[in-house]
Amino acid sequence: MSQDRLNVAVIGCGAIAYEHLPFVAGTPLARLAAVCDMSPALATAAGERFGAAVIHTDAAAMLSDTRPDIVHVLTPPHTHDAIVRQSLAAGAHVICEKPMTGTERETAELLAAADVAGRKLVESRNLLWNDPVITLRRMIADGKFGRVAECDILLSLDFLAGPFGDRNLAGTVDLPGGAIHDFMPHLVYTFQVLTGLGDDYEVRGFLQNRSGNPRARYDHLDALIDDGTVRGRLRIATDAYPEAFRVVVRGTEGTAETDLYNPYLRYDAAPNVGKRAPFGQIANGRKLARAGWANLRNKIMQHGTMHGLPRMIEAIYRAILDGTAMPITPGEMIATARLCDRLVALGDPR
Repeated sequence: MSQDRLNVAVIGCGAIAYEHLPFVAGTPLARLAAVCDMSPALATAAGERFGAAVIHTDAAAMLSDTRPDIVHVLTPPHTHDAIVRQSLAAGAHVICEKPMTGTERETAELLAAADVAGRKLVESRNLLWNDPVITLRRMIADGKFGRVAECDILLSLDFLAGPFGDRNLAGTVDLPGGAIHDFMPHLVYTFQVLTGLGDDYEVRGFLQNRSGNPRARYDHLDALIDDGTVRGRLRIATDAYPEAFRVVVRGTEGTAETDLYNPYLRYDAAPNVGKRAPFGQIANGRKLARAGWANLRNKIMQHGTMHGLPRMIEAIYRAILDGTAMPITPGEMIATARLCDRLVALGDPR
């Protein structure tokens, strides 16, 4: 590693790689040393498009040949453990796509391996760098909600229309929580950050297969979480339309609602409540109209739901280069995996 530039390798050249690679190829903080995928076609396409110095189809050989400073592990979740360990053993820091593992125990074991290797391991949680989440966090810090009492998050997305529900593919989704599990960490870490959820909490609800699609295993989540100070609801549904990623934060002094797919902000608080509620509705209506124009501009400029990912990667790169604290801590990753375990445990064993 030079003083101000990281040699970066990317393992896994599927769709998510095309969210990581534009930043890696374009930032002055890094050099794209290698891309790797078991599919020669995928590796070649990504490597040629983004100017990788080396194109590989074997991860072990790539790590040995290029000795990258940091590796992005973007392969399917059930392959993460072995590839993360290979990368750490090769002396690389690792950014791993979520879910990094299927359980809290596996997450803790990988983080322990990184600690032994003297390297940083970070599970991606890019939504924390999205504009609406940044706004909500700033409002919380500024006391706009008073004490946060509730947070509800709903992901409405027909992911069964893709590989997660493709009955022509063999087997089931290889995660304890089935197809739901691939999306679950996004809701969990967002909920934890917005609420400051403690370590002792109750979880009730349902993790089900409502579609009858055996490949998905689970395709519906509805869970209530309560630690005695803050409470909330996490929902994932494939059969509700239109697609939405709604986040609502309610506090002792105000309430806000936004959507990560088509961002807007509705904020209700004094003095525009009660008899003055119409004034608040007028103000929120104006904000909603402005948000519509902003969303149209964002779609044209391709400022989509993944716009927080480059910000997250940059924050991680700078922390490594500067030797400062990582923006995502091992404790936060373990806490997210622990709550995911509790949600998976709601599943019908049948």
